Amino acid sequence: DYSICNLDAESEMAIWSKYDNIISISDDVTKAFLTKFPSLENKIVYIENILSKGFIDGQADLIDVRNEMEISTVKLLSIGRFSDAKKFDEIPQIANIIKSKGIDFKWYIIGYGSEEDLIRSKISEFGMEDTVIILGKKDNPYPYIKACDIYLQPSRYEGKAVTVHEALILNKPVIITDYPTAHSQLMDGFDGVIVPMDIEGSANEIARVIKDKELHQRLICNMQSTNYSNESEIEKL
Repeated sequence: DYSICNLDAESEMAIWSKYDNIISISDDVTKAFLTKFPSLENKIVYIENILSKGFIDGQADLIDVRNEMEISTVKLLSIGRFSDAKKFDEIPQIANIIKSKGIDFKWYIIGYGSEEDLIRSKISEFGMEDTVIILGKKDNPYPYIKACDIYLQPSRYEGKAVTVHEALILNKPVIITDYPTAHSQLMDGFDGVIVPMDIEGSANEIARVIKDKELHQRLICNMQSTNYSNESEIEKL
């Protein structure tokens, strides 16, 4: 999302202008890019991240993850780099607020990165060792998405989160924070829920979604009737 990036536009322009085409993965990403480089509009070609339902479904059935994800409780899952953009450092505090409402759940995190020590220190600070579980790097994350009850992307900003669409393909209710490109990721209330960015607001809304089983079923039904595969995008290349 170039609208929030601090950069040297002049030096970047010298590079971007050399390309014949610049691929953008969403309309929101295009708009953000053009706030910095409006003269490059005629070079941009829109090609979505290419996702294959057949491939994702096949990968999701390859391994059994029940030994890593507790079966008897609500399972939340987040996937991504351990970096500032993904905002995983706030998960322990959000989890603490949800826990205080008497909700039984586990929040699993898949990924790795420079902020792992920060995330672990926050887990300790808020006493969430038994609730927020870091699973680490996984070559195949799809069985974990299939095993979870709700997929969460609590990011500060995103271009277009591939994992959100992978979760939709696997018919998992999705919760994302209201980052600038959030409404290009899903339809709020139709196949997922967009929650406030602040810790208290997001915690309250996540708690509401966890408890609303009727909402879960409605989201799942809507996802099952929607085609999220876009393999035809390869033809643009």
